[in-house]
Amino acid sequence: MPVSLAHDCETYAQHKKDAMKEMGRTSYTPYVHPGRGAVIGDEIYFTLRWGNAIVKYELSRNCISMIDSPRNPRSITLMEMGDNTLGFAYSKALSLYVWSRKVRSGGAAEWMQYRVIELEGTIPVANPGDRAFVIGYAEGLNVIFMATSAGLFTFELESGRVKKIDEPQVYFNVLPYMSFYTPGHGTLSSLTRIH
Repeated sequence: MPVSLAHDCETYAQHKKDAMKEMGRTSYTPYVHPGRGAVIGDEIYFTLRWGNAIVKYELSRNCISMIDSPRNPRSITLMEMGDNTLGFAYSKALSLYVWSRKVRSGGAAEWMQYRVIELEGTIPVANPGDRAFVIGYAEGLNVIFMATSAGLFTFELESGRVKKIDEPQVYFNVLPYMSFYTPGHGTLSSLTRIH
């Protein structure tokens, strides 16, 4: 699956299907979302800006496919659920929605709403009527990053604990990391930690 960057900086994944090869046509999906993806087993998931479709790339089969989200939320953040399945979170007004993809006994997968968390009174906002935006997820910690008019916050899914980590500004995505590897130096801890 070649990934290309066109002259107009439009990022897209391009592939040819057998049926389209005969017609000499190429299919591509525009607007890979510049946010955090998810890796589950040998599958890599990422989102597209257009319609929040989810792309799944299977490394072992060198195969790409599309997964529709159950609704058309404005912006979703992919996450690995505790049972090694794909999930995503998004916010609407001051509510946080978490969805999980479950495989039924027949092999077909379906989206299930996992949780709805009311954030009013939990996540600070500067003005009544302001909303919260999900802009990241810390895998392994089960922490969602949310931006509001009052700042950037972490929200622990299990405890419901909220912590302000930055002042208000424009945030698009938070891509947290826990550690990184430097050849010859081993694993080094992140300079920023969530306490």
